[in-house]
Amino acid sequence: MRISEAYEHAPILPYPQEEACQPCSCSKVGTQCVDVAAPLCLTPVASVGTATVTCQQEPRVVCVTSDDGTSCTVVVTQQVCVSVPIRYGVEVSHAEPTIACANSGESGGSCGCRKCQ
Repeated sequence: MRISEAYEHAPILPYPQEEACQPCSCSKVGTQCVDVAAPLCLTPVASVGTATVTCQQEPRVVCVTSDDGTSCTVVVTQQVCVSVPIRYGVEVSHAEPTIACANSGESGGSCGCRKCQ
């Protein structure tokens, strides 16, 4: 079958004309999406308390005599536990919200956004 045969049997229909708006009865809907920004500022907070130090077990003492026998070196080693209380948090502050057209530079148009309720 040739392509033209398919159309030989169906009449070409005229393109429907737009209905003319009657005076004071033409309604149109304009839609514009916007971007709304609510800036939040997050600031870390850390409060350091008083450190405490506690000794663990007994100290170790090592004494080393010099090779010529004229002196001794004593090394005392003590294990200590240091505890530092820290409280962490976040402070939240906000600035004024802003708004901007979503289609910057374009006028109107449908953007597929939901209408306000």
